[in-house]
Amino acid sequence: MQTLAEKNEHQYLVVTSPVAPALTNTNVQWAEVNQMQIAQSFASHDIEQARKKVLGVTDVSCLQRYGFKGPQATKWAAEHALTIPVKPNTWTLSNHNALVLRLGGSEFLVEDQFEGKTSQQLASDTLRVPGVYKVPRADAAFILTGSAVLNLFSELCALDLRPSALLENDLIMTQVAGISATVLRQTRNGEMLYRIWCDGTYGACMWAALIEIANELGGGAVGIASYQF
Repeated sequence: MQTLAEKNEHQYLVVTSPVAPALTNTNVQWAEVNQMQIAQSFASHDIEQARKKVLGVTDVSCLQRYGFKGPQATKWAAEHALTIPVKPNTWTLSNHNALVLRLGGSEFLVEDQFEGKTSQQLASDTLRVPGVYKVPRADAAFILTGSAVLNLFSELCALDLRPSALLENDLIMTQVAGISATVLRQTRNGEMLYRIWCDGTYGACMWAALIEIANELGGGAVGIASYQF
């Protein structure tokens, strides 16, 4: 049983998704994932599944991340058994399905999926390694899926993000709704989806822009419970 001090400490550590300010007028049900309050659901399971088929937008800012860079970053990653992309502006899956994004020649972002611990393990390595530097991450992150995703991007992004232009392991740095963002396309459990990351301070603005278009196209908000598989 937790003591009062332990409960207070836990409450202190829990943060709210950067998307939260945009959710004040919705029927959101909240959950705590990785010590972040995140939207678990917005509607019934059937309604959210229908939205996903057309254009579902999900806040996954709670997924754990670790960023690092430097002239020895590639060597350090290999020493930690990370599978790393061979080229800049590409991504791959590493152990326990962690996403590893190569943002430049010597800068990387690792993001765990729901049960992964890779980012946590990297963060716990307290050894000071010359030539490797931690990059603090405070991202707002999103999953977009459905038949109308490319219609949304055609309105909010100047680049061509069709599968013929954005290959499976490519990532691009562009602007979505006028906000600097990193975008990739991924197939998971047979489902094609798009991932977006942006600075957390723009999270609510990004959510509002994505949801406005999604609603217009017959989709809408989808809670994180739909992706905790």
